[in-house]
Amino acid sequence: MSNIGIAGLQLEAINGDNLDSMESEIDAVKGRFPWVDMVVLAELNGYGGDRKNAQPMPGPFEARFSEVARRNGIWLIPGSILEKSGADCFNTCPVINPDGEVIARYRKQFPWLPYEKDVTPGKDFVVFDVPDVGRFGISICYDIWFPETLRTLAWMGAEVILHPSLTSTIDRDVEHCMVRASGAMYQCYLFDVNVAGPLGVGRSIVAGPGGEVIHEAGKGREIIPLRLDLDYVRDVRANGWQGLGQPLKSFRDSTVRFPPYQEGHASEALDALGPLEIAGGPDKQKTT
Repeated sequence: MSNIGIAGLQLEAINGDNLDSMESEIDAVKGRFPWVDMVVLAELNGYGGDRKNAQPMPGPFEARFSEVARRNGIWLIPGSILEKSGADCFNTCPVINPDGEVIARYRKQFPWLPYEKDVTPGKDFVVFDVPDVGRFGISICYDIWFPETLRTLAWMGAEVILHPSLTSTIDRDVEHCMVRASGAMYQCYLFDVNVAGPLGVGRSIVAGPGGEVIHEAGKGREIIPLRLDLDYVRDVRANGWQGLGQPLKSFRDSTVRFPPYQEGHASEALDALGPLEIAGGPDKQKTT
C-alpha cells in the first residue's frame, strides 16, 4: 500500500486561543471523509504569535491534540506553537501518531528575521515513517526560502514534505513558485497549509513531484482532503517526471563540493549586504 489520505485544514484564526475550532474541524473532517489518514494544520494555528501562550513540550497543547489524534485514529500535525524551553522560545510542530503518541517535534530552523527576532532557530531535521506508506518530512513556513532545508529532507528520504505556514504578506505568490519548484527539484509532494483570515491570507497549495499544482486554495476557510500515491513519487524519482530530468540522481552522483557549505555561509559579497534589520523607507536606504 502506498496511498494515503491527507486533509489540509486552512482555518480562520486569531492571535489568541483557536483550539476549540481546531478540534471541532478535525473531528468533522474525519467524520465526513473517513478515508483520511492524516490531518495537517497551519503554522501557529493554535494561538498565533502571542508569546504569553508559549508552553513547554510536552504540555497542554500536545496533550489535547494527542487525544484528538487517538480518538480519530489519525496521524496529526496540528501546526506549530511557540515552545518555551528554558530561556529560549522555539516555533515547534509536533508529529502525533494514531495512538496519540508524539513521535517527533520539529523546531523551525529559519525564523522570519528580523521580525521574529525573539524566536530561537532549531537545528535538527525531522522525517518520520508512516508504516506501509512512506517517509514524510516537516518544514515550517520561512524554511522553504532556504533550499538546503528541503534538499536535506529529500536526502533523508522524504517523499512528502508537510509545510505548515503562516503568511499574511504580499509575497504569497512567490511562495507558490517555491512550493512548485521544490516539488520538482526534490521530486516529492509538497503539502503547504496556510492560515486563513484574519491572521493569514490563505491560498494553501499542494504540488506534485513534477511541480504540478494538485490543489490551490482560496483565501478563506477551506478543507483540502486529497488522496496521494507515493508510488508516483518513486516512479518520478526513478524515471524522471514524464521521463525527463532525474535531479536527485544527478545530485547523488555529482562530485562538486559547494564552497558555501565547505567554508561557512559568510562571503565578501554577502558581508557587503549589511546587518539583518528591518528596512527603512526608500529615503533611508543606504548607498555605497
